[in-house]
Amino acid sequence: MDRYRSKYIFDIKMSGLNNNSTSYAFVFVCQQGDLEGLSLLLAASLKRFLDCNYEIIAAVPLPEEKWGKLAPQTIAVFQEMGVRVEYFDNPISREKKGNPLTNKIYSLQIPTQMDKLIFLDSDLLCLQDFDPTGKFMSPFSAAPTFKATGKNWDKIYQAVSAEVPSTRIKTLFSEELQPPYFNSGLIAVDANLASELTEMWLDSFDKIDRSGAMDSNLYFREQVSLAVAVMRLQYQYDLLDEKYNYWVRYKPLDPHGLPYFLHHTWPHPPIYHQPYLRQLVRSLVDDYPTIEPFVKRCRWKYYLRPDWMVKINQWAHQNRHSMKKRWGPDITNWMIHGHS
Repeated sequence: MDRYRSKYIFDIKMSGLNNNSTSYAFVFVCQQGDLEGLSLLLAASLKRFLDCNYEIIAAVPLPEEKWGKLAPQTIAVFQEMGVRVEYFDNPISREKKGNPLTNKIYSLQIPTQMDKLIFLDSDLLCLQDFDPTGKFMSPFSAAPTFKATGKNWDKIYQAVSAEVPSTRIKTLFSEELQPPYFNSGLIAVDANLASELTEMWLDSFDKIDRSGAMDSNLYFREQVSLAVAVMRLQYQYDLLDEKYNYWVRYKPLDPHGLPYFLHHTWPHPPIYHQPYLRQLVRSLVDDYPTIEPFVKRCRWKYYLRPDWMVKINQWAHQNRHSMKKRWGPDITNWMIHGHS
């Protein structure tokens, strides 16, 4: 076994994570803007499909002057759903590219009485009945990254005075070999280790940032730093398959073989015609009508539009290069994305 995986030999008897009494805290970041609509829809999907002993936590960054303030309607609908709203301080400046992603690191510090903490990116959606009992058995679980976006591993590990692990894993969709590197959109960690992981994750992020090893790819610093933190802590880890972090941009959705969690990432209009997703998004909004104006302002907005409008969005996206030459970027982007 690789020495980076040898520290925590999972003790089922001590952890109590091998029986149906396991409890789970599902945590996501909610802040003013795109994430407000995303997280409301995510919470609605969790309420519909979770079937276990769980709590849902909306983690809200402070101070408001930096990260914005949630609308009263958002707080009200979270209360209606039974979602616990908790606040945390993130002192990191949001000026540098990728820095807002550090909110997910700080959100792991929110206390919970649950056994397992599962962090979810706000642009995920739960798609089918999901009971995690018997899953997430190691201290840390996550899917590999979709593609090999990590670079300069020697310099990255030099920044934290460690060696690059000898283990190699395949990326989730492109099947490239890389050192252990996890997509941070869905990660599961023993709740009693969450503070330790947060501390090491922040330390790794700070050292890698200051080293300049990722100056050409600042957006993925928090994700690279997560992998480095897990390796430094020598956690035993499980690699999740695509059913737990399905990248719909890379691989079209099969309605007859739905994943547990779909990862939306940024809007790409050609995928928005999918009937299952359109039906699901609309029915979730029907469950909680208050969230509709927020969903219409985030990347799920296409699923609420009339079919004829989505066809225009798709056509414009397919012809965007010629349109930009003829009419300019403003008109082209309006044709693709429409009004918020």
